[in-house]
Amino acid sequence: MLSATHSFVGVALVVVACGDNRVPDMNAVDASIAAIDVAPPESCWPDDGQIARGWGLLGTGRDTFEAMPAILPIEYGAQDGFDLVANVKMDGLVPGDPSNVLNPINPRTRVRAYFAATNIPLNYLAKCPYRYGYIPSADGHYQFAQGVAVVFETCWRAQHLIGQQVRIDLEIVDSDGGYATNSVTVTLAEPTTGQYPIEPEMPGCMH
Repeated sequence: MLSATHSFVGVALVVVACGDNRVPDMNAVDASIAAIDVAPPESCWPDDGQIARGWGLLGTGRDTFEAMPAILPIEYGAQDGFDLVANVKMDGLVPGDPSNVLNPINPRTRVRAYFAATNIPLNYLAKCPYRYGYIPSADGHYQFAQGVAVVFETCWRAQHLIGQQVRIDLEIVDSDGGYATNSVTVTLAEPTTGQYPIEPEMPGCMH
């Protein structure tokens, strides 16, 4: 049996051309893979030497930053699994270079999701961050140019997700070691477009 969502394109790595006014097209590839730090997980995220500075704010929105709603529809994607769309706003940190995803001054931005009741991760393998630079926002801060897909492991099916409370954690580390974090808790809702499978016998992920 099938129900609703949007699918995003398949897995690829982006090489973004440089240009004075260009920003990466985050919808051109699977946003869970594009522009992620390619270093091994144990080295891609700095675990010490960070200094609390500035702030970060989790939102949603594919095309621009939107406030995070209490009830957040998920998506069913081309990876045959589910994701949620996150967007990020921040200030007080080095924003990096939004025209060049490979610029080493770009901050590290990591978004991870957990079932609120059990703290079990939905994107267990998401150890490494996105390396996008931030663009100026209309309110004088900085934001992602577009939203990114926080991709759940494919063993989490619709019956494990829809109606569940999920905590989404944001961490940002800039090129100077400045660190900001934010967490929000939402209730996941069914996708609003497209189709997705209903598989009541699927056991879910085992961690």
